[in-house]
Amino acid sequence: MKTKLINGWSVAMMIVFLISFSSCEDEPQLPDNLVEFESSQLGFAADEDALTININFSRSASQAGSVTVSFLPNGLNYGTDFSTNPVATANTITLPVANGTSQLSFNVEKLAGVLLDGDETIVFTITSVSDGLVLGISNQLELGFSEILAAQAIMNINGGGPAYPNKVFIDLSANRQTAVDRTTWDLGFYMGDDFRVILNSSVTMMARAIDKTDLTLVTAADTLGFANAMIVGANSTNAAMAWIDDPSGDLTKTAFASISATASENKIYIINRGAANPPSDPSEPIPTSGWKKVRVLRNGNGYTIQHADIASATFQEIQLSKDDSYLFKYISFATGAVVVEPQKDRWDIAWTGFTNSTALGPPGTPQIPYYFQDIILQNRNGIETAELLTSAAGSFEAFSEANLMTGVTWLTSQVGIGAKWRSGGGPGTAPAVRSDRFYLVKDAEGNIYKLRFTALTQDGQRGRPQIEFALLQQGN
Repeated sequence: MKTKLINGWSVAMMIVFLISFSSCEDEPQLPDNLVEFESSQLGFAADEDALTININFSRSASQAGSVTVSFLPNGLNYGTDFSTNPVATANTITLPVANGTSQLSFNVEKLAGVLLDGDETIVFTITSVSDGLVLGISNQLELGFSEILAAQAIMNINGGGPAYPNKVFIDLSANRQTAVDRTTWDLGFYMGDDFRVILNSSVTMMARAIDKTDLTLVTAADTLGFANAMIVGANSTNAAMAWIDDPSGDLTKTAFASISATASENKIYIINRGAANPPSDPSEPIPTSGWKKVRVLRNGNGYTIQHADIASATFQEIQLSKDDSYLFKYISFATGAVVVEPQKDRWDIAWTGFTNSTALGPPGTPQIPYYFQDIILQNRNGIETAELLTSAAGSFEAFSEANLMTGVTWLTSQVGIGAKWRSGGGPGTAPAVRSDRFYLVKDAEGNIYKLRFTALTQDGQRGRPQIEFALLQQGN
């Protein structure tokens, strides 16, 4: 009897062991968390004294650790001609990694009074990474002390992951990208001749004018019914199209009217601040981050922004001066003036989430606003794009400068590329990169690049697409 009990116990333990072993075997293994430079080549612009170098992880780090970067200067001396932040020891920089980190960065700074020929370089190499991280292929970067004209590159866009936290501005000729948290601003202000205001479309913001000009006299009674009408997504209506900025980027079709030089003509706007994480499915309603009452006035060659919560009897003011080196400058209701996009001649296209328009019905159904992930916007500072189908233009690899002579239709709308580079994404449809097309991008200096999208994800994670581009024709 005792033997039988022991044998039964042994069999039971064996079953538990086999079940546990089988369960472990079935658990999917995460891919390596690769650590790589964001670019393989960078250069200082003529008016830059400092430059940020980014190191990206393919996903967030699962534990604390460090990354070590060594560098080899050519024609330069550390501490005399240039420095780094953090400070280097024996030409080595150690960067701490916090749990949850997905990007590291360090600065390289020209020292004051140093005269350089422009042919000086520094080669940076990621030499070691701590446990839980794996050194990727792109572990080396060459930094030049003059502006570069990138000939070709593959770029992993740092959208931040599946929550799409970043808007990413891309400068092809400089082989640079600038990722900005898309929730850090509310309104943008045109720096050109006209006085125009744009909404943060990456969080589905909306704005609706009311017939009042004194913020202190606006109460909740002035917004009755607005919560059920100012909606992006399935429950929206065609009327809501007037409360978003036109997706084409036409500045004469913004939710805010042009800011008048006559103060009494500038009405108060009720603003739905949108949501930090809008759903991508247009059939889902979008939550709100809150409401504001806002009035914008001219202040000489600048703007005065008055804002308050709906129920507030007082308001705050933000002053913003125009700066011709930018296309737009931005404010946050929480923190005032904030830096968002690079200077207007230092980006060509941007990847972001976006308040787009669609018809949720048969042809002829009125358009409604909805949120679209993975859209490509182009800079309105003279950037032009063109879409080429491989059935007519041939392959991306074979397309050359000579093919430009056959005629190209250039687009200036900010959604020239827009959403056309990917398919699917609606209910029950997985999104995918379209392989039957590629694009041309002509920058403000006349450089023409061919560009294609090569991945929608990295390691299966959304919010990290990849592009490949190559210079076809150099500008003047």
